[in-house]
Amino acid sequence: QIDAAAAHAAALTRVAAVIQGGYQEGPAFVPGAPAAAVPPPAAVGPTKVVLLRNMVDPDEVDADLESEISEECTKYGKVEQVVIAQMDEGGKAVVKILVAFAETESAAKAVDALDKRYFGGKIVRASCYPLDKFEAKDYTA
Repeated sequence: QIDAAAAHAAALTRVAAVIQGGYQEGPAFVPGAPAAAVPPPAAVGPTKVVLLRNMVDPDEVDADLESEISEECTKYGKVEQVVIAQMDEGGKAVVKILVAFAETESAAKAVDALDKRYFGGKIVRASCYPLDKFEAKDYTA
């Protein structure tokens, strides 16, 4: 078993590497490779909230993840709130990370910097999230 400190360190390293650009661009299509596990985000107009999908697995969520995400995302602007939502989608446990910024422009910078970043065998998906759903604590979109 991996001890909690090692798991925490590994999660922080992954998050920091994705956000700081320590990633590799993955090909959009590789013949013979399985389809991407995470579909592209639905088109949503600019909002102050960013949805990060496929960044961490459920077993990688720990008590420090929220503060780590908040700290790393401040390079795009003032972060007002981070929500780590774990849920079931189609029989599979998923983690959605929602980051609320003070300004729409900050959220747009984060989406531009983080969407389609290939890291740890996964492609991180970043998109704007509907503000009304976020404020209603509806993280199913």
